[in-house]
Amino acid sequence: MDLRIVYIIAMFISFAQLVIFCETTANKINKNFLFLFITTLISNFGYASSVYATGLEAAMLGNLVSYIGSIFTILYMLIVVVGMCNRRFFLWIRVFLFACAIALCTMIATTNVTNFFFNHPSISKLCGLTVINSENGPGMLIYIIYLGGINIAAFAVVINSIIERKKVSKRTLRALLIMLAFGTLSYLIPLALGIRLNFMPYTYIVMESIFIFLSSKANTYDLPSNLMNVYKTRGGYGYIAFDNNKRFLGCDEFALKLFPKLDFIPIDSKIPDSYTDIIEKLHYNEDGWNWDYNCNQDFKIASEEKSAICTIHAISANNKKIGYLFELRDDTEQQNYIKGINSYNKELSHLVEEKTRQVTDMQDSIIKGMAIMVESRDNSTGGHILRTSDCIRIFAEELLKHDDIPQVTENFCKLLIKAAPMHDLGKIAVDDSILRKPGKFDETEYEKMKKHAEEGSVIVGKILNETPDADFERIAVNVAHYHHEKWNGKGYPEQLQGEEIPLEARIMALADVFDALVSKRCYKEAKSFDEAFEIIKNDLGKHFDPTIGKIFIECRPRLEEYYNSVLEKN
Repeated sequence: MDLRIVYIIAMFISFAQLVIFCETTANKINKNFLFLFITTLISNFGYASSVYATGLEAAMLGNLVSYIGSIFTILYMLIVVVGMCNRRFFLWIRVFLFACAIALCTMIATTNVTNFFFNHPSISKLCGLTVINSENGPGMLIYIIYLGGINIAAFAVVINSIIERKKVSKRTLRALLIMLAFGTLSYLIPLALGIRLNFMPYTYIVMESIFIFLSSKANTYDLPSNLMNVYKTRGGYGYIAFDNNKRFLGCDEFALKLFPKLDFIPIDSKIPDSYTDIIEKLHYNEDGWNWDYNCNQDFKIASEEKSAICTIHAISANNKKIGYLFELRDDTEQQNYIKGINSYNKELSHLVEEKTRQVTDMQDSIIKGMAIMVESRDNSTGGHILRTSDCIRIFAEELLKHDDIPQVTENFCKLLIKAAPMHDLGKIAVDDSILRKPGKFDETEYEKMKKHAEEGSVIVGKILNETPDADFERIAVNVAHYHHEKWNGKGYPEQLQGEEIPLEARIMALADVFDALVSKRCYKEAKSFDEAFEIIKNDLGKHFDPTIGKIFIECRPRLEEYYNSVLEKN
């Protein structure tokens, strides 16, 4: 076998890993990860070019490219490791290391003139590979010191994070430690044994694979962490999160005001028995953790400075419980007011009303946040949730102008606008291999995708099971379940026809299809407004309710104005 092909394969694997990283991280690409993958590709390209060279000059050029790529690959590896360990990379250190890297690259690039890196180079053949023979100059010693220094620094950062119990997952730290050890040994062992074959291209590939795994794990649809992000944006609310095994996942500043000791508990660790003030207040007794028993029941927590109402929520994904979220609502002002209730009855009513409004707003934020998180898994529908919600708002305002549809009231429209973001929530149950496919579905994939409507109704029903607003629950469930039904009975999932389809689902269908028509997808270009409205007009009485469909067409000026403004922003 011609071993040269092995290096070509390594180069293409590096390119594939770069593409995989960009695709799996969507619009959340970390520039340091990206540069790491690019420099590795450059290095492996240099290795492949060198072993295929037939002359000294070409072999030297490929060799120099591989060295230059390796210099920056090792540097960006350190930067990425520091970032994953939640450490600060001081600017002066970064500048110094980049200066060293550029100086080394200059030495390598001018070695033909200075002989500073290689002396008296020549080529020979080894197992079919072109191998460079040369005497190492003083620059090689500087290069080894550079590699060793960066490698030691990376080890030091990871080991220090393990010792100091920084807020980093233990599994992530172990993976980084194994990766660094593997890379170091892959370089040193062949060097010590005098093996002249270069194994670094595949060493880089293995290390990149670990980075891809850790990166995708951090960006994967993670309901607990995304819900925490929703809470972070609202004042007066806090959270404490645990996984299914009662291990601590994190908290926010509001929770630290109630329990300062949480700041000293490592991620992925259980609360120590010595932290009795936390254990007692978070419902721990001699029988152990009883969070399931207390789920969705309010109880009060107070410290010297703060008091809060706490509710435990079991967090589930794909019908499987994956953790617990302690929702904290600031109740300090309320408790202070209750002490003077006899003199502040009017103020008490105002505060109760304000708290109710805040809880309602929080529910709306969580609903929209969950919908956007589900959409973030779908490569083809970026921004669809927000656009269809705004489209429904415009459509609802037009519907209210027509008195011939009694069911359309201000309250109905308000609840429909609130429910619109949940219409595709069932996609949480669709496999990533289908949902993230960059193209059209085949028949089998399409049948699986169609199940999102029925799954969505079940999920929405569970989310809103305890909401006091039965009308909102009904509208939201119907929107998720029936927004793909057609007026002629040829839709899915139940082939309803005509007015058998709930009005809210018929309205949602128009907004959903219109956005799909005028938006660019990975498998099609956006249609013009003329084309989109012509399609909808022709489908009245077939796909769409002919009565409300005509009203939707009357919204054209406002819809065009809205979508044009969205395009300008993007």
